[in-house]
Amino acid sequence: MKIEEKRNKINNELKIYINESSFISNKCRNQLLKMFSEEFSLDLDIDNYKNVDLTINEDYSFTYREDTYHSKDKIKSFEDIEERYEKFKEKADKLIKRKDIDFDGKRNINNITNLIVVVCILLFYLIIILLSIHAFFTGKYIDCFWLVFIIVPRLFPNLKENLDNRFQQAKIYFKTKKKK
Repeated sequence: MKIEEKRNKINNELKIYINESSFISNKCRNQLLKMFSEEFSLDLDIDNYKNVDLTINEDYSFTYREDTYHSKDKIKSFEDIEERYEKFKEKADKLIKRKDIDFDGKRNINNITNLIVVVCILLFYLIIILLSIHAFFTGKYIDCFWLVFIIVPRLFPNLKENLDNRFQQAKIYFKTKKKK
C-alpha cells in the first residue's frame, strides 16, 4: 500500500473515531482528542466545539479545525506516524468500548419504568373512582363534582393521551417478550 493510501486510511479512521466518540458525548470526544495530542505531542485547542476535524497532512503536520499543528517531537517518517497511530488506536478503542452505550439495557429499564408508571396511573384512577363513589353515596355531591370534573383535569390535563401512549408501549413490550 502506498503512503498516500495509508495516510488517507488513517485520516478516515480518525474521522470515524471522532464521530463515534462525539456520538457518545463531547466529554468522550475531548478525551479522545487529548489522547491523540499526547501521543503525537501536539498542543490542540480542545474545547467543546460543535464540529471537529482532524487530519494528517503530507508534510507530517496536523490540521485541526483548519489550523495547522506541528509535533513537538520531530516526526521523521511515515512509519513513525503509523507507530504512534497504532498506540493511539489501542487507547481509543478501549475508551470507546468502555463508554459505549448499551441500548438494550437502557430500553429494558425504560420499559420497566413505563410499566411502573402505568400501574401507578391505574392505582390513581382507582383511588379517584373510589373517592368519587364514596363522596356520591355520602351525599357530598359538590366534592364528587370537584374531584372528578375540576381537580383531576387540572392536575393531569393530558392524562388520557398519556395513558393511551403508555399502554401502547407496554403492549409492544409484552409482545416482544412473548416472542422471545
